[in-house]
Amino acid sequence: MTVENFVWDSQNQSVSWIYNGKVIKETFENAYFASVDLQKNYVYVEAGQNYSRDQVYNLSFEGKRIFIFDKVSGKISWIHQNQLVEIHCKNTLNAQIYIEQNVIIIITGPNQTAINIKGFTLDGRLVFEKEPPKGYKFMYLSNYKNQPSIVCDGGENNVDDYGRSRWHFVINVNTGDMTKENLAY
Repeated sequence: MTVENFVWDSQNQSVSWIYNGKVIKETFENAYFASVDLQKNYVYVEAGQNYSRDQVYNLSFEGKRIFIFDKVSGKISWIHQNQLVEIHCKNTLNAQIYIEQNVIIIITGPNQTAINIKGFTLDGRLVFEKEPPKGYKFMYLSNYKNQPSIVCDGGENNVDDYGRSRWHFVINVNTGDMTKENLAY
C-alpha cells in the first residue's frame, strides 16, 4: 500500500496524504521541506528557523512520528517495538535512523576539530563512538549501496587527480569502523 495525494503546503507548514483511505495531516513549526520516501516507507519533514535543519521528522504512512531529531535540544527519539526510545546528546549536528541495519547514527561535536560519530542500537544502547578517518573531516550522514555511510572531506591532502576530496565511508554498524568506498557528489 502506498501514499496517495501527498501535499506539502509550505505556506501553512503542513503535510497531508491519504493512506488506506484515511486522510493524515500534520503541521510543523518552521517546516520548510517535506517529501515521501517510498523506498523506506515514511514521510520526511525538515524544520527550523531561516531554513536551518534544526528538526527532522520521519512519519509512518499511518501518521505516527517514528523518528525525531531535534538539533536545538539534542534530543533524538524513535519508536522501537511500540516503545518510545529517547536519548540526549550534547552538540548534535546530525542524526539518522537506519531501520534495516537496526542502528541510529549521530554526528556530535562542540567544534569542527572535535567531531565524532556515535552508534546506538534501536533499544538505545551505545555500541560505538568513533573519530573521523585520519586526514578526513565528517560532513554528513548518507547511504551507500543500502548501507549506512558518512561523507567525509579529505581536504587538499586527499584530492584525486580531478580535485575531488569527498568520499563515502561505509560504517560497520557493530564496531563503527569505516571503509572508504566511493566518491560523494
